[in-house]
Amino acid sequence: MTEKTRENSVYDFIRGVTDTDSFIEVDALVVSESGVCSGEGVVSGFAEICGQKVGIFVTDPNVLKGSIGSRNATKIVKCINNAIKTGNPIIAVLDTSGARFSEGIEVMEAYGKILGAFSRAYGLIPTICVVKGNNFGMLSYLTACCDLCIAYDKAVIATASPLILAAKTKYDASFIGTASIHAQQTGVIGKVVRSDAELKESLARFIDLTINKNKEPEDDPNRLCSSLNENSKAEDIIPAVFDKDSFFEIRKDYSKEFITGFARLNGMTVGVIAANGAVNEGKLSDTAAKEISLLVRTCENFGIPVVSLLDSEGVRKNIECENTDLIWELSSMIYSLCHSKVCKVALISGNAIGLAYVALASKSVFDYTVAWKGANISMIDNDAATTLIYADEIAKGETLTEKKEITEKFSKKYTEENCAADVIARAGYLDNVIDPTFTRQYLIAGVQMFSDKR
Repeated sequence: MTEKTRENSVYDFIRGVTDTDSFIEVDALVVSESGVCSGEGVVSGFAEICGQKVGIFVTDPNVLKGSIGSRNATKIVKCINNAIKTGNPIIAVLDTSGARFSEGIEVMEAYGKILGAFSRAYGLIPTICVVKGNNFGMLSYLTACCDLCIAYDKAVIATASPLILAAKTKYDASFIGTASIHAQQTGVIGKVVRSDAELKESLARFIDLTINKNKEPEDDPNRLCSSLNENSKAEDIIPAVFDKDSFFEIRKDYSKEFITGFARLNGMTVGVIAANGAVNEGKLSDTAAKEISLLVRTCENFGIPVVSLLDSEGVRKNIECENTDLIWELSSMIYSLCHSKVCKVALISGNAIGLAYVALASKSVFDYTVAWKGANISMIDNDAATTLIYADEIAKGETLTEKKEITEKFSKKYTEENCAADVIARAGYLDNVIDPTFTRQYLIAGVQMFSDKR
């Protein structure tokens, strides 16, 4: 590979996603055992993105198909360790066909060093994986050992070559490990981009949110949420409550029932968990629980408060869900939330049924919880509770119409006496019952009050 070719590929990419003239390369003269692979197939060093220093390494697919050997592993580990030393985010840009099998045990040790270094970085500094093309073999595991994995829409991530995985099966190799599959089905990919410009914007926003956690607010803390009412859903609440244009969504295509991401609230970075009551009543599923756990983990890593916007009728209950990882993922979510020491603030905007209330809004887990006047908080669905509690009264109805009317009457009675927000507040389980218009002010006050808790 000529220097000109290399100049027009990896270096152009780095220049495209970092600030002008900010990239400083390290170990540029390292060569392979044969002495012919300039840079050993990895470009590494430091750069700036929107003024923030970052460590970055990029595997070069034009050098031995981006394969990993012992010398480029040494470069990668050094880059990661330097980022840890300086407290800067690390960005891994991967396009690799896998290991250099000719190196035998040395390359296995090399992978161990890379995985070990990246694992040490995770939780200490923001860790970001970017998959540009193929990511086959052991480096595929880096995509799930980071705070954010971003992939180009044509990227492929697999533990081995899709051709090998598809051999002797009926699967089409072109549908194995694609970006869409990992975004929609595994949750490994948090963001899909289609250009270097999109990538740079995503990197800049995520790094800014995780590094600059307290900025001078650009939005009025006393701005009223006049567009909100008791029927508003998550997609309406998020732009109204958080600082203007600050919401950065993660795993948009993974769990439709819940929306997660990061935003600013009066200049403060917060993690956002929003039950999307407009989709499947915002019910918790295994994918929703996993998505929440991953967000809480990153918030815990960097001391970022969590804001829960709850409108959920509880847990999805059907055979399909029960026979998946539902119990396991919900338990992991509960563990993450209960053990997280960061500030946790909740708004109940609609329903808060069963486990949804317990895990995502209860005073046992959250520091500060408010609800809109029309909120409904219950152990089980109100109609189901009515059917159980008032079974004798309902049975007195002689026709289906009469039974329905009696059920509706007692359901209203049960809700007003047991589930209404003001009833729950009088029992001491809500900090306040508020008008939707003032939601922003109350959430800001809650985060400010508990962000420095010990």
